[in-house]
This record gives sequence, C-alpha cells and structure tokens, in this order.
Amino acid sequence: MSAPDQATLSIKQKLIEMLSDDSTDLGDILTLSTELSKLDANNVRFTVDADHISRLGLELVARKETALSEIVKNAYDADADTVYVNFCQDGGRNWLEVVDNGSGMDRKALIDGFMRISTSLKKKAESSERYGRRRAGKKGIGRFATQRLGLKLTVLTKQREDLNCLRVDIDWGRFESDKELISVSNRIYEDTSDALEKNGFSSGTVLLIDNLRDEWTDSQIRRAYRYTSSLLAPFPVSKSFDASVISKPSGPHNNEKVIDPGFSVVMNRVMDGNEVRIIDTAEMYLKHALAELEGWIDEDGYGHWRVKSNYAEYDSGVKGYVTRTLSQYQDRDRFERDDFYFDKVKNVHFKAYYFNPKGISHLPKLLNSIITENLREYGGIRLYRNGFRVLPYGEKYDDWLRLDFHTKARTILPPVANQNFFGFVDISSDSKGEFEEVASREGLLETDSFNQLRDFVSSSILSAIVDFSYALDSTKVFAGEKGYIKKSRQTFKETIEELNESIEELEKSPSAAPAIGSTDVDLLGDGSEKLLSGDEEAGDSKVVPTGLIENIVRSTRAVIDKAEMYRILAGLGLSMAEFTHEVKFSILKVSDSLAKVASHLEENEQNEDLTSSRIAIDNLRAYTSFFETSFQSLSDKEGQLLDLRKLVNDFIGAIEDTKHEDDQININLDLYGADFFSTKAHRANFDSILVNLYSNSKKAIYKNGGKGNILIELMESSETVEMVFSDDGCGISQDAQDKIFQAFFTTNNQTFDAPDSQQMLGMGLGLTIVKEIVEGLDGDIEVVTPRTGYSTAFKVILPKAEEKDIENEF
Repeated sequence: MSAPDQATLSIKQKLIEMLSDDSTDLGDILTLSTELSKLDANNVRFTVDADHISRLGLELVARKETALSEIVKNAYDADADTVYVNFCQDGGRNWLEVVDNGSGMDRKALIDGFMRISTSLKKKAESSERYGRRRAGKKGIGRFATQRLGLKLTVLTKQREDLNCLRVDIDWGRFESDKELISVSNRIYEDTSDALEKNGFSSGTVLLIDNLRDEWTDSQIRRAYRYTSSLLAPFPVSKSFDASVISKPSGPHNNEKVIDPGFSVVMNRVMDGNEVRIIDTAEMYLKHALAELEGWIDEDGYGHWRVKSNYAEYDSGVKGYVTRTLSQYQDRDRFERDDFYFDKVKNVHFKAYYFNPKGISHLPKLLNSIITENLREYGGIRLYRNGFRVLPYGEKYDDWLRLDFHTKARTILPPVANQNFFGFVDISSDSKGEFEEVASREGLLETDSFNQLRDFVSSSILSAIVDFSYALDSTKVFAGEKGYIKKSRQTFKETIEELNESIEELEKSPSAAPAIGSTDVDLLGDGSEKLLSGDEEAGDSKVVPTGLIENIVRSTRAVIDKAEMYRILAGLGLSMAEFTHEVKFSILKVSDSLAKVASHLEENEQNEDLTSSRIAIDNLRAYTSFFETSFQSLSDKEGQLLDLRKLVNDFIGAIEDTKHEDDQININLDLYGADFFSTKAHRANFDSILVNLYSNSKKAIYKNGGKGNILIELMESSETVEMVFSDDGCGISQDAQDKIFQAFFTTNNQTFDAPDSQQMLGMGLGLTIVKEIVEGLDGDIEVVTPRTGYSTAFKVILPKAEEKDIENEF
C-alpha cells in the first residue's frame, strides 16, 4: 500500500472513532475531514486560512471611524430605528457597546448570515424586510470590522417573539495563521442578559467589543458619526410618538410595509456608570437650526406661535396673530385675539426647525453640506396622528402646507419652502376635530377641522418667519418695502485705493527695495549689476547677476501679457457680477407683478403662459443666486475651507432649478468618504472649475445627440480630496487630450446639427483657466480613463485641509 493510501486509511479510521464518541469536538472532525480532502488524488479544493479574518477586519478597514460606521450600517439594514454607541470605561476595563432595536437574529440567521463569509443574503434581498430600506452594507464586512476596533467580540441578539438572547463569544486572537478557518469554533448559547431591555428594546442586537485597540477622542467619535450621516433621518419626534410601537401606514397592513420611522444614532461616553452624550441627531442637525418654531391651538380654540433662535439670541414670546402682508405686520399690535381663533380644531401642536443654508451662514462649515443634502431630500413638515406617521404629508413631493407655493409666489421674501424645515404636526388623543382617513387610506379627508389645522400651521410658520426676519435686521421681508437700506460693502475702487496706499507705505519703509524705474544702476566688472537703494553706506545695496535680471524681465513680460488677457476676462466677470446683481432685483419686480396678476385670478383662470412665466422666473432666480453667492465669496479676504460636497451640491441644485423642458442631461453625485474639505480659498475658484467642466460636458453631450449623463464623484484620502467629472458625450481624441489645457485650443469651433439653444461656441480658454486655478490651489487636474459608460473624465486633485482645521469648523 502506498504512503498516500496509508494516510487516507489512517484519517478515515480516526474519523470513525471520533464519530462514535459523543464527547468529540466537532471542530476536530472538521479539521480532520479537511485533511482527508487534501489527499483526494483526483480533485483539489480551496481552503481558507484562519488568518484570512484579519485581512477582512484589520487590513480591509483601515480607519477605526470607517469600521464603526460599517457596524452602524448593519443595524440600519436590520431595520433598527435607534442605535446607541457607548464608549465605556469602568476601572481598568475599556469596551465599546453598540445596541440597536432592529429585527434581531434567530439561530439560523446567526449561522447562515452573521457567521458566514460573503453570504448572498443581501444580494438576494436588496431591501430590508420591515421598512423596505435599500441596503447600506453590501460587502458583508461590518461584523469583521469589529476586529479593527477590539480583540474580543460578544454578540447578543434577540427577535421580538424570543424569550432570551442568543449569545456568541468570539476571540479574534484564535484566528491564527496556518490554521483552517473552519476549525475555529465559537460557542453559541442562550443568555438571559437584559442588555436590550434596559434600553427599552424588545428586539435587536448588542455588540460588546472588548480590549479596544485605540483610544477614542470626542472629535474622532463625531467623525465616525458623520460617516453615518447619509443614513440619518434628522426629524424631531412628536410628543405622542411611542418609539416602542412600530409606525404603520393608514392602509391594510397585511400587504403593505410599515412606514420607516427614520434612523437615529446616539453616541455616548459611559465612565464608571455616568453617561455623557457626545453626539446625536439633535447635536448633528437640530441644534444648528437658524430658528425653532413652535405653535399650538389650545383647548379654547385660540392659536399661538413662538419663535426662538440661539443664533440671533432672540425669543419672540408667545404670539397670536397673522402677518402675511406688510400692513398686517405693521398693525400686529392692534389685532384682536379672536383673529386667530379656530372653532373646528383644538389641542394640536407643531414644531419646526428652520434652516436657510443658502442665505445665512449659520451652519458649521463641516456640517453644511450634510444638512443641506438632508434638507433637499427630507425637508418638510410631517404629520403624526396618535403617534403614527400619516402619509403623504411631509414627503418630498407633497406641499400640503403650501410652503413651496408661498416661496415661489414671494408671499414673503425670506425662503419658507419645505426644504427649509425639519418638523412635525402632532394630532394626539387629546386633540379635538374631525380627522378621518380617505377611502384609499392615504391621507386625511379635507374636513373643516383639517383645513383649519393646515391654515393654522401655514399661517403660524409665515408669521414666525416674518417676525424672526425683522429681528435679524439683515434683509428685506416684503417686496416693495420702503426705507430698507442695504448693508454697505467695500467697492472695487476703494479696494484698489487701499492697495495703492499700502504700496506707498511699503515704498517709504526704510528697508524697502527701490522702485524699478528709479533705481540707480552701477555696472560691475564681474558682469553683475549693483542696485543702490539710496543709502549705500548703510549697507542696503545688493548685487544681482545680470542673467537673473534678464529672467525676471522675461518672466514679467510673460506675466503682463497673460495679465492683460485676464484683465479683459476680469472685466467681463465684473460686468457679469453687476448684471447678476441688477437682474436679481428685476426678477423680484417681475415676480411681484406676476404674483399680483395671479392674486386677481381664480385658480381655473391661471393659464399655462402664466405658469410658464413663473417657472422661467424661478429658473433665472436660481442662476443669479448661484453666481451672486460665488461673487460674494471674493469679499472674504482669507477665503474659507472649500467644502467640495457643499459646493457641488449647490451647483447641482442651481442646474436642476434652471433646466429647460428640452434639457435631457442628468447629473449624479457619488460620495466616497465623509469629509471633502480642501484648504482655504475663495469658493469662486471652485465654482469656476465646476462651471467650465459642466460647460464642456454639455457641449460634448449636445454634439452626441443632446441626451446624456454627467457623473461627479468625490473621494478623500489622508492627504487629498479628489473630484472626477465625467460625461458620456462625444469624447476627446488622444491628440486633443495632449493639447486640451493649452490657451485658445478648442474643439468647439464648428456648429453641429442641433437646435440654436444647444449651439455653444468656446474661446479655448476655459480649461486653461481651470488648470491655472487648480494649480493656484496647490492641486492638479488631468484627463483620466473614464468609468464604464462614460467617454470623458477629468480628475481634480486638491490638498486636504488639516484635521484640526476641519474640527474647528464643526
């Protein structure tokens, strides 16, 4: 018998003995079976080294903040609405506790899902079971990310119908090299722990991560929280909302998914049993609101509202009047209490947090883009009835309070659109009124009670914003308002005069070098020139080689030639700034006129031409607002940290708001990271980059048929932030790519078969200017290979702001 046959026979004999012994460790049987499979002369199989777990956990997840965010994503995918992340310390022990109230796992889900590498469960079910959430985690690295955080892991999990938790203890140190992965067993058993119950959860999962590898500062905890920001639902909750009750839709429940109540993450430090809040939804979003609005109809039917602002240190006190017009505001003190009385509805309450990120810089720069994105996607006032969310009120497409209408109609000039608020209206069991569901179980019947409730909330919000805007004393509130004086700004001429005065002072300074036109020149025998400063005996003269002077002259002439070209472009830019400024007020006048015309017409008389005119005015207003914001940034002498995420979102918002009916270009943004801050500069620099790249992409798409896509990707590393700007237009030839950044080189000299609105000819300076702007920011730009489905891609690489500077913006 050959040696391999003897080895096979020996292993088989051992397996028979083990299988007949009830006390045998099944892990030993699996190890021996693996060894037996290696002796198969006709087949080979992949095996997995136990140390592979380290590659998944320690090497694949580089940052601890990323690791923690992956764990939180698992809770989101498990339909949790609340997650507590506690950094605990007691005596000499340090551990991390992650507790969620998701669906939890039974034994089968724990074995087939959590304990199985590269499971296909998430691919088979791309949406979560209860809330239909799109999966946040897809690579299945969340559980292995715990190894990046600590040396040991304890999993406690329980479904709602279970009496006890299932517990698994994992020691990552046991996954050693040269050991078969399948041979490492982890004990599973029932546990009577109250880790879920003490947090008020009847189901969910607890992860206890012991022997932490790193210390966690408060700023690092906040950074990990920001990594989860795209999952958070930044809404306050009505007083009657019961977090232990699953929010349900109004329709039949047997075939419908329950309504997603949102996702909240709370991060604490727990030291010797004492809990200190580090960050939560309120800290992340609501505390940064420009103002907090609250209103209620009391048990007698009288309406009240109040507005408070930490930003402006203002409190209106309790008010009970309506100020939708200037005359109403001027006469507000003479209003009778009966003017805000409702006979069909009583004991209701609303609360709303007001944001104006485009108008007032009240948000921390680090959070501006995150909050703005969430406002755009989730902004509005939701309606709760007896603790349950009622759809469609507060959805992105729903304008049940006519806030978007009032913004477009310019009822008041400060923005009051749905995207300016996170809020709720609470109809509790104590409320009085007829609030009945419609036959389709979607929404409420428009009874007198509902209409009075809607009018109360809408009127209160408008009145509160009017009151608050006057308290800010920074802008006009009503169109046509007299006596408004715009805050003065330093003019361009004053800036030049100030610069000239500074130069004169510099020239008078004792240590200053002489002006070029008045310098005495002595030729020296060594071929150099001696520049005399006027006091040679004082030792202020300098010897400069002739070659260096020639280089300076040549470089200066080149700079003067380029400066002359840019002077002309700058003149056009100033003209555009003036044009934008003037057009803005012309738009206001036209918009006010349209509003007056519309107010005199019945709703059925407002024809398509009037609607089209309003849309055109809104489009023009969006463009002028974008460029005005960009121009205004130049008044900031030092500039600001460039938040690429915010700037790109502002740009996309402006473009989306100005699309024509025949515009078939879609713009998408993909993010790879959380903080996309570059070093300080004027935002006009980056706006110019975006405008030029967009203009080129649009031309290429028009040449390719007029319908296409633009993809903007933002990425971060430890040293840089990068933007890749791609389109699926006609592309750029290899020859053109080599010349694309040269001045006056253009591929747009010839017209093509397209409507006149799509004919856009370039000067050949756009990308030249873009390259110089990028290099002026200590960055680089290049043409790169595009993603599949795209034809052209430009990558802009900028230096990343230092972490301390980013944290200072928080």
